[in-house]
Amino acid sequence: HIGDAVMSQSWVMALRDLFPSAEIDYVVNRSVAPLIEGHPDATRIIPLLSGATFPTAADLEGLRALITEGRYDLCLCSCTFLEPGDIAPPTQPFLHFATHAAAILRNESDLTEINHFSYQGYRFVRDLLSAVADPVREDRFPGVRTTYADAVIEESGRFVAESGLAGDAPLVIVNPDAASKYTMLPFERQAVLLRTLAEGVPRDTLILLGAGHTAAGIGERLVASLPAASRARARIIPPSLPLAVYSALIDRADVFISGDTGPLHLAAARRYSRSGRHSFRNRTAVLSVFGATPPRMSGYDSAKPGYLPANQDAPSWCFQAGSPCRNITCLNKLFKTCGTVRCFEEVDTAGVAAVVLRHLHQIQGDAHG
Repeated sequence: HIGDAVMSQSWVMALRDLFPSAEIDYVVNRSVAPLIEGHPDATRIIPLLSGATFPTAADLEGLRALITEGRYDLCLCSCTFLEPGDIAPPTQPFLHFATHAAAILRNESDLTEINHFSYQGYRFVRDLLSAVADPVREDRFPGVRTTYADAVIEESGRFVAESGLAGDAPLVIVNPDAASKYTMLPFERQAVLLRTLAEGVPRDTLILLGAGHTAAGIGERLVASLPAASRARARIIPPSLPLAVYSALIDRADVFISGDTGPLHLAAARRYSRSGRHSFRNRTAVLSVFGATPPRMSGYDSAKPGYLPANQDAPSWCFQAGSPCRNITCLNKLFKTCGTVRCFEEVDTAGVAAVVLRHLHQIQGDAHG
């Protein structure tokens, strides 16, 4: 998936810490490959996976062929929906992230330990393989990244200009969609949050909303829910905008708001120009709202203990709703079968909005000195 491809870059970094001359192939979702291409620690980015909810027959066949032909000294798998026997012969050396599950569950009771999947993936690879190789780089997780072609950066700039956004005007991007109903803030709560923001942001602020893919049309419905006087502040990011352009556009935002889903990780990653001819701000504050899924595992917060901060020069905040039936099985959201979704029964929308508004007014005050 998109978020997994971004987070699992930490594995590549840990391998390069230990094996500076190794050939390291990173197999990812085809749609996100253009954002990973150019990673300095990967030899090749291989856009093989289809991006379906679960690995398809074609995905499995492609992986088997790649591993058979590649004759790799080691394969590492971060996908919990794959078993070694599905894609590799019994003789293939293979490490699976599932073997680290007990450590992640243990860490949930230790607030001093960063328990984010990205950080724990780095620890899993580096700590395990340090037993057989001496690291050549310091033990420091630098955070994950995304990279952009010049054409992508230029297209995102054109979109900003066509949206009528002034060069120094505040910008908020809201991602109202999610891949699962168990991780998507209910429409009514999102409508309240959007209305509070639209009525409280600095005068020239623009709010961009994703149109929605899984929940198609949710962006338009949210804008329509606003009072007529506030609708001019909100614009829709069309679903036709390519993923890479959307991701580059996030850099222009002062605040990015999302649930537990792929775009959250795109926002949190540090952005780089592949050619070096462009500079990114990397000053997007990232705010995420979680329901019942464990927020420390995939959320970002720069103040709370046990959280990984977003890889931006800006604060990150993670809110968790009151979920009366929450337990560790909520982590496996793709297999949940709850008849009634209770993940977001208590959401402090006023508190979420207050954090965003305070940050926007602060940076505007700093800009005007």
